[in-house]
Amino acid sequence: MLLPHSPDSPVREKATAAVLGSLARPDEISHERSRYCDQRSAWGTRLFGLAGTNLVIALVVIATLFTWKTVVRPVHSISQPLTVMALQPVATPPIPIRNVPPGPELVEKQKSEPVAVTEPVSIPLVRLSKADTSARDAREPVNIADPGPAVPETTSPKSIAAPTANRLSNDARANWEGTILAHLERFRRYPTRARAARRQGTAYIRFRVNRAGAVLSFAIVKKSGSFDLDQAALDTLERAQPLPAIPADMPDEVELSVPVEYYLAR
Repeated sequence: MLLPHSPDSPVREKATAAVLGSLARPDEISHERSRYCDQRSAWGTRLFGLAGTNLVIALVVIATLFTWKTVVRPVHSISQPLTVMALQPVATPPIPIRNVPPGPELVEKQKSEPVAVTEPVSIPLVRLSKADTSARDAREPVNIADPGPAVPETTSPKSIAAPTANRLSNDARANWEGTILAHLERFRRYPTRARAARRQGTAYIRFRVNRAGAVLSFAIVKKSGSFDLDQAALDTLERAQPLPAIPADMPDEVELSVPVEYYLAR
């Protein structure tokens, strides 16, 4: 649109120049008009757009929830008949019975059982009183022959029971053993080294002696705990030979076990 040229109107000249300039740069005009985002919109327009967006989102969510389907798979129960089995205990095989014939041991035991011997019972003699004999003589008269002159009755003295041989032998052995111990005591010597160390103890010696009192063999059967004391006990037996002779009522050889003591006086 062309405005009439008027030399006396400067405003009109400026408008004309602007129109002509716009016609000369059409690309710049179209570019400035296309930048809508650079222009700030009103608050009411913004709120209306935000509410519309939220409404659309809410409608989409509601439609999704209503159209959602939950697929439930059917459960097929397979029921099979149960088989009940009754378990019985395993029968143990019967133990075979073996017929074992009786051995000869039982017969020998029966035969070897001692038979009880019954001792003869002594029947005491009963003496009759004079009254009974007189009555019997009155009933049955008996012809009594003349016995002749009376013979004086002699009574033998009562014998004193002598001690048995076994008791005499035991007494003789006890007396002889006491004599042996007293004889060894006279030859006992305390070892000097054991006395200095104050060693004490008892050594038991076993020896065999003949009737003449000679020692045939000897050994220590129980030690005293000190070698010096054990050796001193053997030396005592050697120094004491010959020992007292064996009594006549004892065997020719006798084995004895005697203690040899070594103790210091406090």
